[in-house]
Amino acid sequence: MKGYRLLTRAAVPAAMGYLLYRSRRQPAYRNFWGERFGFSEYPPPKGCPRVWVHAVSVGETNAAKPLIAECLKRWPEADFLLTHMTPTGRDAGKRIVALAPDRISQCYLPYDIPGAMESFFRETKPSIGIVMETEIWPTMMAEARKWGVPMVLANARESQKSLDQALRVPRLMIPAVKQFAVILAQSRPDAVRFKELGAERIQVVGSIKFDIQPDAGQQKKAREWKAAIGRPVVLFASSREGEEALFLEALQKGGKALFQGNPLFLVVPRHPQRFASVRQLFLNSDYRIQSRSELASPDEIAPDTDILLGDSMGEMSFYCALSDIALMGGSFLNYGCQNLIEPCSSGVPVIVGPSTFNFSEVAARAIEEKAAVQVMDFREGLERAAKLLGSAEALKEKSENAVRFASSYTGATERTMTVLDKIWKKQPLGSFPTF
Repeated sequence: MKGYRLLTRAAVPAAMGYLLYRSRRQPAYRNFWGERFGFSEYPPPKGCPRVWVHAVSVGETNAAKPLIAECLKRWPEADFLLTHMTPTGRDAGKRIVALAPDRISQCYLPYDIPGAMESFFRETKPSIGIVMETEIWPTMMAEARKWGVPMVLANARESQKSLDQALRVPRLMIPAVKQFAVILAQSRPDAVRFKELGAERIQVVGSIKFDIQPDAGQQKKAREWKAAIGRPVVLFASSREGEEALFLEALQKGGKALFQGNPLFLVVPRHPQRFASVRQLFLNSDYRIQSRSELASPDEIAPDTDILLGDSMGEMSFYCALSDIALMGGSFLNYGCQNLIEPCSSGVPVIVGPSTFNFSEVAARAIEEKAAVQVMDFREGLERAAKLLGSAEALKEKSENAVRFASSYTGATERTMTVLDKIWKKQPLGSFPTF
C-alpha cells in the first residue's frame, strides 16, 4: 500500500496532463480541478447525516437515480452527496439533483491520492458510502475505514476481464474489496468473481437498471417524431470508437440495400467528445447525414437523409422510442456491450455483436427470452434487422418480448434498499449466502 500511495502522488502531473489532453475535445475537463486533486472545498453536510453516492459516469449515474429517489423518501433526515469522475456523469447527475435541490449536492470524487482522499472524507463527513457498480479504489477504501464510513458496492458487477486485472495486484485489491460492508451483486457470476477477490459479504439482488423507467416526456416526443418521419428507424445505440467505421463499411457493401422502405439509420455515439469525428466519418461517405442538435422538428429531416446523428446528451429514451430495432454499441468490437435493457424497456428488440462481457448474463437472458439476437458482425446484424423490419408480425412479437423481458427482472432497487436500511439503522445484516 505504501508503494501505491507513492505512485499515486508521483502520478499527479500525468493526471493533469491527461485532463488537459481530454479537454481539447471536451472542454468541461478543464473545470473543477480543485475537487479532483483535493485542494478545493467539498460540499459540507447540512447539519444532518450524509449519504454519499459515487457514480463514475453516465451509466452508473442513471442507475443511481431510482436508488437515490428511494433513499430520499425513506431517509428524510439525511442529505446527499453525489460524486462522479467524468463531465458527462456530472451533467447526468444534475437531473438527480433536481429531484431535491435542497438536499443533494454534487462534486467530483478526487483521484485516489492519499491527501486528496483524506480531505474529501474530512470535509464531506459521510455517514454511509454507496459506490455504484465497479469503482474500487484502495486509498478510498482505506480512508473510509479510517473515518468509520460503512461502504456498500451497489448494482455491483465484475467481468472476468476486470477480475483478471485486479488479481494482478492482489495485495492492493483484495484488502480493498474486503472493506465493503456488503457487495450487492447483479448476478451470481458477478458474486462468484467478487468472492475470488476476497469479498466476504455478498448478496445477489439483480440489476437496478431494470427498474429505470423510460422518460415519459421523451417517449411522447418520440411518438410525434416517428409519425412525422414515416420511415423505419434502425438505432445504433451507444456506439464505440471504431465501430462506426465498421457499420459504415457494412452499409456500403450492400447492407443498406437489404432494407425496404428507405430506413433512417440513427447513430448515437457513447461519448460526446466523439460526435464531431463520427459526423465527419459519414460526411466523407456517399450517405447524407443530419444531426439531432440542428433539428427543431422532425419536418427538418430530409426524405433522402440516410444517417441521423444522435449528438445530444440525456435523450436516450427519445432515441429508443423513435426506433424500431437497435444494434447495441460496444458489442461489435471488444468493449463488452452497452446497456441493452434501455431499448428493451421501450419495446425495441436488440441485436448484439459477439462482445457482451459487461452484460453477459443480461444478454444471455435477453437472447433466451427472444428479446435479442446475437450476431457475429455488422453484415449479419443488418441482415437480421432487415428481415425483422420486413415482417410486421415478427417485429411486433419481438417488441412484446423486449418489454416482457425488461419488466420481468424488476425489483433490484427494493432488494438493495432492504440491505441499505439495515446499515443506515445500524441493524445486523444477518448471514450471507456462499458462492
